[in-house]
Amino acid sequence: MSTSKPAKIPVISSSTKLLCFDLETNALHGQTFAIGALVIDADGMVHDEFTARVKINEEVDDWVQNNVLPVIDDMAITHGSYEAMRESFWRWFVAAQEKSDYVLVSNGYPVEYRFLLDCQDANLDERYWQHPFPIIDLTSMLLLLKLTHGLDKKTLSESVQQNVSYRAHHPLDDAKKAALMAFEAIKIASLTN
Repeated sequence: MSTSKPAKIPVISSSTKLLCFDLETNALHGQTFAIGALVIDADGMVHDEFTARVKINEEVDDWVQNNVLPVIDDMAITHGSYEAMRESFWRWFVAAQEKSDYVLVSNGYPVEYRFLLDCQDANLDERYWQHPFPIIDLTSMLLLLKLTHGLDKKTLSESVQQNVSYRAHHPLDDAKKAALMAFEAIKIASLTN
């Protein structure tokens, strides 16, 4: 086994594909119960997609009950356990990384980062180097864009939602919106340099 994983740093272009995923958890530090993930290009074309959901088996957090569950009522329960859902996601994720240039999350700590570590820890010998490197965080990109171009998250969000409405707290919608916002941020930064 090598002692490090080389960073995958392709040139960002019109053919760049992002693998973006979003999770819903039972409170900020609770267990994941819904996943939305996709591989998408700068034109908004989805090349691959993954969704999964499990039943929450403990007391449901009040915020989740009021803000997430009503939004994802169209997502069927796809797995009987968290472990089965996690394993299905990981199989998809490893293959999808090969079809994408970068992995993107929106403010991935603690939810998405913890979940990726949980996936790897389930079989660390095999999965030791299968993590994304680098992983791009939309929130960091937007902070830099605000500092360099004065654009805020709300303005960028509105620009990607001109013809489409994305449901907040629906993991697939959140993943797609985050990816499109990242592409828009890249375009804006590239045009002004």
